[in-house]
Amino acid sequence: MALCFHIYYRNNSSLIVMEWGVCEIPPVWEGQWFQSGVTQPIIINATHISTKGECYHRYDNDYIFRYTERNNPDYCYSCINIHMKHTNVLQYKETPRACSPLRDRNELCLDIDLDSQYSMFRGGDAVPISCPFRSPPFSVSYNGGKGKCSVPPSTADSCTDESRLLFRYAACPDIPGSQSALEEMVCLATWKDGNDRFLVARLEMEHKLAAQDEDKFRCFLYTRNGNGEYKVAQSGDATCNGLQSTNDGSKTMVLTPKESQHERCKFPAWVVNHHQWHSLDFAHAYHFLHRNATLRVTGADGETHSRLVCHKIHSNTSSHQVSIVALITTGCENGYICMIFYQRDAHVIQVYRSTRRSQDENEACNPEYFDGVTSTNPVTLVTSSLKPMHCPNPGRFSITASMKPPQAQPVTTEVEDSDGKKPSQCQGEKPAYTSVAIGCSEPSDMMEFYSSCPEEPSKGYNCHGSWTENLTSYLVVSPASRKSTDAKHYCFVFIQKQGQMSLHRVATSCSPPQHPTPWSFNITNPGKCTESSASKDASSMFIPSLFCLFGSAVAILILR
Repeated sequence: MALCFHIYYRNNSSLIVMEWGVCEIPPVWEGQWFQSGVTQPIIINATHISTKGECYHRYDNDYIFRYTERNNPDYCYSCINIHMKHTNVLQYKETPRACSPLRDRNELCLDIDLDSQYSMFRGGDAVPISCPFRSPPFSVSYNGGKGKCSVPPSTADSCTDESRLLFRYAACPDIPGSQSALEEMVCLATWKDGNDRFLVARLEMEHKLAAQDEDKFRCFLYTRNGNGEYKVAQSGDATCNGLQSTNDGSKTMVLTPKESQHERCKFPAWVVNHHQWHSLDFAHAYHFLHRNATLRVTGADGETHSRLVCHKIHSNTSSHQVSIVALITTGCENGYICMIFYQRDAHVIQVYRSTRRSQDENEACNPEYFDGVTSTNPVTLVTSSLKPMHCPNPGRFSITASMKPPQAQPVTTEVEDSDGKKPSQCQGEKPAYTSVAIGCSEPSDMMEFYSSCPEEPSKGYNCHGSWTENLTSYLVVSPASRKSTDAKHYCFVFIQKQGQMSLHRVATSCSPPQHPTPWSFNITNPGKCTESSASKDASSMFIPSLFCLFGSAVAILILR
């Protein structure tokens, strides 16, 4: 509740009555601030600015502060005219710093020095904003006062975080003082004064990792023409003083958009028909944006890990496979990579990508950067909501043994069962699960493991998508009854090798595991759902309809 009181004093032999109240500083100003020339952080709370004193009275943008000086028991009063340009920027003008008694506001504020202007920038708790320079990357020419440096050109590249821009300054042989430098701009505030547009940013310089705030904060005046080109003037210190035009500044720059093929490249329709995909373990989300040309990869916490822009189609070998060169940005590092997309099922795709980046778009798919699908594991992506589907080629199998890893080889890490335990072996060396049925229970959308151990109940999975490649079959499933320790989805991998068949459950991607997982089994005796696999002779169980691939006599499991 505001408190008011009256002050009476004589001025020029007349009695003046003034009404004052409790002054509250706007809550949005509270926090820690930086001002050039002030060595300590400035703290603002509801009633005080640490370098100005206690807020005593407010009238519009004029604030009366009172403070005390050493060896002076009386209060001193000053008038400060404060404008919030942005939640991260305050600018003010004030009366000269001299102890003044309390006077009428108009008289006290009349002493404000109109030629003085001070800027305060919010400190460590400042929330960055999206940089105003749209559509990077840019080719950059700059002038530090000794001539225009444009050959070789400098560059400004986007970062994963849209509040950051990475400048790579090149040294020009004919310009004294020009030098190569890496500078990261963190945008903090923008505002408009008349026709002038201003930006405040924090500059992180590679060669000045321990730089003080005095060296990091800079103010910029900028304009943009119809061609998307920006003219920028940079202040020489941590203030906005002296920026009158984009032709005058401690440094002036011209940012010219680089010509790009991005607009002519789009991700395949069968990919972008679902604008959001998830990795098999739901650790990452893949969002397709901006007219199907941009892919943003985020973590479970929603933080963007990387951004990929479709640059050009490298090859389009079939309606279900496409190879793309993409510009990838991670943090503020950029480069070109090769990506191959495979449509595995209506709601399942796989992506192979190069692990090394090239700065030349024409080299990204060369063997030195990308060795095709042989040397990298794919990322398996599923749509946000998978519906159960009929399991492919229903049948029953006997589990003959749990597979053990080779000597001195670790068991592949995998999510444990819903009860927190790995499958046990309750009868000597025999596995807990003795058989598996695929699509044998109505409505034929379940894969079920059966156990002869009392402590191991049967376990079921819903079928969602399947395919076969290189004598190996894959089935994407989800636990029918999921508990907190279960993964959201699993992939069962069926491998036919040297006349033997094995089954593996993996939780991160659909690719054959290098070593056995806790759910790796040898299986045999395939039979129809209506038959008992245990009562049949093994040689009679290789049902042609289940174990032939496009009419081949080679016995493999087809899950499609």
